[in-house]
Amino acid sequence: MKLNRVLAGVVVAATAVLGLTACTSVQGTGAAAQDSSLNKVLANKKLVVGVFADAPPYGVMNSSGEYEGFDIDAARALASSLGAEIEFVSTTNANRIPLLETGKVDIVIAALTNLDERAQKVAMSRPYAAEGQVVLVPAASDITSYDDLAGRTVAATRGSVPATILETRFPEAKASLFEAVADSIQALRSGKVDALMESNSVAGGILKDSSGEFVEVNAPQLSPSVVSMGLKLGDQLWLNYVNNFVQNYNISDAANASYNKWLNTDVPDLIK
Repeated sequence: MKLNRVLAGVVVAATAVLGLTACTSVQGTGAAAQDSSLNKVLANKKLVVGVFADAPPYGVMNSSGEYEGFDIDAARALASSLGAEIEFVSTTNANRIPLLETGKVDIVIAALTNLDERAQKVAMSRPYAAEGQVVLVPAASDITSYDDLAGRTVAATRGSVPATILETRFPEAKASLFEAVADSIQALRSGKVDALMESNSVAGGILKDSSGEFVEVNAPQLSPSVVSMGLKLGDQLWLNYVNNFVQNYNISDAANASYNKWLNTDVPDLIK
């Protein structure tokens, strides 16, 4: 009898511990969900997105003061899926991650290449685009290959993939880093730099607007990569939603139309 009473006491104690653990787990999950950007957006009916304002074809501010571009289309589609109004916040390559870390935006949709080192600082969604890096030069330039960049001044935007490429793969080139793509373009136009390295998509927009002023160096694209939306680390609920959205968006007619409009191709099979 005494042994039975001891065993019964152990069972009661164990049950109590399990019950407390379950309650703590449920409360913790509830708190995490409550703090999620997803619930904040749903409650406030407003999505704040960090985007480029000077990087065609991803994001630009037109003469009417309105944002347009490939990233802008994706951002508007995401807001629509949430039944939310959208608020754009202009960003640069260098401050995309700080905007997320400080909570000034809910998400960054600004040609954020999916680099491992970036994934240590922000959550990266499923890819919604794919790209490579190319070099632009004035039409009369004698730079005809990547080898010709040695000893030349090459522009790139600070905090970008091209800036990293110049440092690691072209140490003999003289990197000149700018805060915005528009500044890099102006430096090339004015002769302050000899070349400009950018993503093929952004470079395509520059060439389209330059009326033959610049040409692309005829060489394979550098560092082919995929592009993701950036979210603050630790918000799994928000990341789950954005991943689901991107998966559905990539196979939609709207995404394909946007891809053809801004990037002159269909959505790559790589990201479907």
